[in-house]
Amino acid sequence: MKQKVYEKQKGVCVKCRKRFAIEEMEADHIKPWHEGGHTTEDNCQLLCKDDNRRKSGR
Repeated sequence: MKQKVYEKQKGVCVKCRKRFAIEEMEADHIKPWHEGGHTTEDNCQLLCKDDNRRKSGR
């Protein structure tokens, strides 16, 4: 699933809009698990590691 989302986003972080290698990105739920979000392609996005860590838990 990570590869599919990476290709859909063309390797661009949705927060900072910079391009990264797939290994430099982390999966993120658009609608978090604790709000009932599921792990599906439509509910996943990739963020660079820095942006994902800043967003974590919000």
